[in-house]
Amino acid sequence: MSGFTKHMYTKELESFKINFSNYVKKISLVLPKEYDLETIVSLIKRYYPFEWQILNEKYKYYCAKDKKLKVLGKKVRFAMMEPILLVESLDITKKLLSKEYIDSYRNSFIIEVKILAEDDFKKERDPKIRKRQEKITKAKIKAQEVEPLFLDELMGLYDRKSTSQKDRIYILKELQKYYCTKVIDFFKRKVESEYNRQLREMAFYHLQELGHLAVLRKQKYMRIPSKNKKRREILRNVYANERFNIKEIPEELEYRIQNSKEQKIKTYDYFISHSSADFKEIQHLIVELNKSKRNVYCDWVNDNDYLKRNLVGLATRTVIEKRIEQSKAIIFVKSEHSMQSLWVKYELNYALELNKPIYEIKKKDILNGSYSTEKIIDLWFLEKEYKNIILFENQLKNENRNVAN
Repeated sequence: MSGFTKHMYTKELESFKINFSNYVKKISLVLPKEYDLETIVSLIKRYYPFEWQILNEKYKYYCAKDKKLKVLGKKVRFAMMEPILLVESLDITKKLLSKEYIDSYRNSFIIEVKILAEDDFKKERDPKIRKRQEKITKAKIKAQEVEPLFLDELMGLYDRKSTSQKDRIYILKELQKYYCTKVIDFFKRKVESEYNRQLREMAFYHLQELGHLAVLRKQKYMRIPSKNKKRREILRNVYANERFNIKEIPEELEYRIQNSKEQKIKTYDYFISHSSADFKEIQHLIVELNKSKRNVYCDWVNDNDYLKRNLVGLATRTVIEKRIEQSKAIIFVKSEHSMQSLWVKYELNYALELNKPIYEIKKKDILNGSYSTEKIIDLWFLEKEYKNIILFENQLKNENRNVAN
C-alpha cells in the first residue's frame, strides 16, 4: 500500500505542475507592470481559487503522512513542497521572474492592452468560478456549520467492528448534515481507508460536492482492515461489495428513531417551529445560531432525506415529536404564515405539554439582524383537541409542512 501511495503522490505532483504551469501562463497576460512571486500567487488565488485550495489540501495531506512516519521512526517519504514554493519552482514562473523578462515586460508594458486582456480573462474565468461556488453553496445549504458533541459518538459508533454496513450508511447520512473540519476530516479518512465500496463512494461524492480534494481508489488498491485470515476472506468476499438502498420515507426514520443508536444519541439546542414559506429567513437564522455554536433542528435541514412534502402522515408527526423531545428549547418564528400553520400549532402545543421553554422571534427582524428571543407569553396556539389524530391527520397532510428538495 505504501508503494501505491508513493505512486499516487508522484502522479499527482506531476499533474499539479502541469496544471499550475498552464494557470501561470494564462496569468502572465494580466500581470501588472511591476510584479513578483507574491503577485503571481495572488492572481492564482483570484482566478483559480478552488484549484489553489485543493493544492493546499494535498500539501497538508502529505505533510500529515510524513509526520506519522516520523512518529513511527520511519523515513519521510514525500516531503512535498509548500504550494507557493511549488509555483516558484515551475519553469514558466522562473522565466517570468528572471531579470531579463521583467525588464522586457516593463519596457513593453501598455496599460490599455493589459486592461483588455484582464477583461477577457475575467469573462472566461468568473462564470466558471461562480458556477462552482454556487454548486458548493447549494451543497452546504442543508448542512449546519457547527460541531455538536454527539458527532464524536457518531464517528465512534461508525468505527466499531460490530456496526453493520447498513448502519454505517445511516451514520454517514447523519454526518453529512454538518459542515465542519471534524466531519470533513472524517470523510477524508473514509475515502482513503473504508473497504466497503458503497461507503467509500458516499464519502468521496460528498467531499467532491463540497469542493474538497478526494481520490476514489479502485477496490484492488484498498487495504483489507484485518490480519485474521478468516475475517479477511469475509471482508473481501462479502463486506467489500455489500450495498443497501436506504428507504427515504418518514416510516423508515420513525423506525430508526425507535431502534437505532445513531438517532437516539442526537440532541439539539433549539427546535425551529416555523412555516416553510419563510425559508429565506429561517436559513439566515440557522446560520446566525450556528455562529453562536448552537445546533438547531429544522426539518428541511436535519431530516430532509426522509420528510418529503408528498409523504406527510402519522410517521412524520412521530418524528417531529421525537425531535422536540431531543431539543432543549423551542424557537417559534412569528410570521403571518406561521400563525396560520397547523403544524406550528401542533409543535407548540406538544412542546408546552413537555414544559419545554418556548421563545419567539419575529420574522421581519431576522434579516436585518435586530431580532431578539423572548419567552412566549401569548399562548394563542393553545388547543385542547390538538392530540386528536382524526382532527389533525388530514389537515396536516394537506399543509405540506416540509420544503421540497
